[in-house]
Amino acid sequence: MTTNSNTSLLRRAGIAFSITGLGYLAFGFPFWFLGAQDEVVKGKVMLSFFYLRDELFPAELNFWIPLIGIAAMFIGLFSLWKIAEPTGLERRSRFYFPMTGAVFYCLGLWMPVPFAPMGAFLTGLGMIIVGLASIKAKMWPGWKRYIPLIVGCFPFVFMFPLLIITGARPPAMIGLWGFPWIAMGVAAWQRSKEGD
Repeated sequence: MTTNSNTSLLRRAGIAFSITGLGYLAFGFPFWFLGAQDEVVKGKVMLSFFYLRDELFPAELNFWIPLIGIAAMFIGLFSLWKIAEPTGLERRSRFYFPMTGAVFYCLGLWMPVPFAPMGAFLTGLGMIIVGLASIKAKMWPGWKRYIPLIVGCFPFVFMFPLLIITGARPPAMIGLWGFPWIAMGVAAWQRSKEGD
């Protein structure tokens, strides 16, 4: 691939991860400032472990904003996979976990159980793996090299412990995951400028 296509893919990843982060922040905003309560999605249980949403395409913003953010997450991850940044060519298969997590997260909008928690788990685990490969490859300089690891550690340090303690998903904490994703977008965008 030429440098120009790498630059455009890095910029695409930067924009996509920023959209992902903004989507998470928009998800968390009502819980932080408006006193919103987490509502159980109306649906039905299938096969004793699948929970299917009643409305497939509801007109609510709390469905569409996460859908756009998760789609942007997949686009950003796919863009980095395509150019093997920041892991290097021999380690680019590390992106399969977070991309699978993004797909599961997307399915989780329609089937919250089991896909939403699996999506968060696989995305976090995958970004930890990508982050460790990024640190080892040293393709991204300085602070940018550590951002994928921070993105991956966030759910395991903040979200899952609250889920285990309270027994319910922590929507306010899920919204805060937007900040590491925005940092990931900034890192990818700045990396695209390094060739200029």
